[in-house]
Amino acid sequence: MGEVIALIRMMPDGVLSDQEMDVIAGEVRKVIQKPIRLGRVEVKEIAFGLKGLDVTIVVPDSEGGLDPIVEKLGKIKKVDNVEVVDVGRI
Repeated sequence: MGEVIALIRMMPDGVLSDQEMDVIAGEVRKVIQKPIRLGRVEVKEIAFGLKGLDVTIVVPDSEGGLDPIVEKLGKIKKVDNVEVVDVGRI
């Protein structure tokens, strides 16, 4: 059985400080649980002080896709939008 690697971009509901982005990153680490593996969680400068969070995860094929994960990430406080940017097989 294969695995899927995904890059997910999370956008906050406004311009947040570095500390607030760190809090969101910490919440991501709590939400992502086995058998899903968390790769990188990286703050990306988007434009004019707006920052996004790029999250890389590895999901076994048997887990039923990325929709449940995207839904959980979207429920994190101060997160406005969550989208799958790239998907590939390992």
